[in-house]
Amino acid sequence: MTRILLLAALVTLAACWEDGPSASRETSPGGIEYTLIDLPEHEDVTIHVAWPTDWAYRSGTGKAAPVTGAQVILAGGAEGHPAGEVVERFPDLGSEGNIHVAANDHVIGELTFERDGMAETVEIANAHLRAPTLDQAWFERIRHGIAQNMAEAQARHVHAGFDAVRWAVFGTQPLRNAMSLDEPGTFEALTRDDIAAWHAETFTRNPEAVVVAGGIDADAAGPALDALFEGLPDSGRKVLQVATPDFTTRRILLHRPNAEVTHLAFIAPLPPTRLGGELEDLILVHALGGDDQGVLFNAVRTELRATYGFGAGMDNYTRKHRVLFMAGEVAADRLAEVERVVRAAYARFREHGPQGSLADRKAPLEARFSELADFLVDLARSELQGALDGHGPGRSLKLNDELAAVTDETVNARLRNDFPAPDGFVVIAVSPDADGLPGACVIKTPRESMDCQ
Repeated sequence: MTRILLLAALVTLAACWEDGPSASRETSPGGIEYTLIDLPEHEDVTIHVAWPTDWAYRSGTGKAAPVTGAQVILAGGAEGHPAGEVVERFPDLGSEGNIHVAANDHVIGELTFERDGMAETVEIANAHLRAPTLDQAWFERIRHGIAQNMAEAQARHVHAGFDAVRWAVFGTQPLRNAMSLDEPGTFEALTRDDIAAWHAETFTRNPEAVVVAGGIDADAAGPALDALFEGLPDSGRKVLQVATPDFTTRRILLHRPNAEVTHLAFIAPLPPTRLGGELEDLILVHALGGDDQGVLFNAVRTELRATYGFGAGMDNYTRKHRVLFMAGEVAADRLAEVERVVRAAYARFREHGPQGSLADRKAPLEARFSELADFLVDLARSELQGALDGHGPGRSLKLNDELAAVTDETVNARLRNDFPAPDGFVVIAVSPDADGLPGACVIKTPRESMDCQ
């Protein structure tokens, strides 16, 4: 679907693409505002829509409804379309459709198709958004499959450790179970009516952001969007995404006597991407623990002469609440030693910053950003996220310009001012040795972490 631009096609189309791809802010005839990324060299078109939601934040909502409903809407049939039909018809058309929940704040719809199949693809998608059948048999099948997958994940000790952190940070707030889906009855109590209620309040004519990208101009994109949104209701309620995390530093050990491997993780908040510094973060986190050349990996291997490594990454609890994590498997009898070495390595990194040439650290990002326009869906996803962060149209086409403005000074300032202090982490260990982390709050179930101070 997301075709890589062939050299022959590039030569053929060079005359009509002298100025490269373009981005503009448009409004459809029906009043849908959207960003248009015009890529004349692409035969495909992709439409990405972000609907705001606070389902995860509210009490009394079936927390498994979004993850289940996202699949049931497309697979469970719609007005004029039997259940399961779209699963077969879309591939015949060369089309793809996907709905998913992003960071608990938005439901994302993605529709990608060949230009020749646009009319039928959009009609099918509209029917499923506007009047889904939510077939009971498909609902039960999908609910059962997701419940099984979640049960298998929750049985893994490392998963239980991150569940414990969510209990510590969010406690009994509804958002916590929306992330973990581990409260008893979360799936068993979920009904088709829950899916219908979630659908009715989510899919409206009032999305927060829309992106259309590919070989299409505004004259064709606007009517296509109007056809996609036809019959959807206006939003009748205000979305309130309110949660209060508690990132108070704690050291917690989840005792799992049968665990064959010990896991250690450090978690602390980072500013949301809408406040800037995103490219500095990518450079810093990769230098810290993005691969086997990272500071943490080398510290554990060099100082402890260990055979295991340690890495780092970023994740979003929500768009507002983003976290840095450092994590890895460790030997049970060296847990406390690894904690000390990792914390010391991070402290040195925060004080001195990444070593080596910034140009070398930028190079992989430059290569990725330069190729982004060749991958239609990835480009639209990047543009949509930029729109949700308040950027103007075309940010996804100008990421290398942003990267060029990143300097050693901005990287080090980001590290000093916005990254957590070495003692600013929630530490979670999952170990068969209850005494493996002296001074830690020892718990037997993830929920008990709420009582750790």
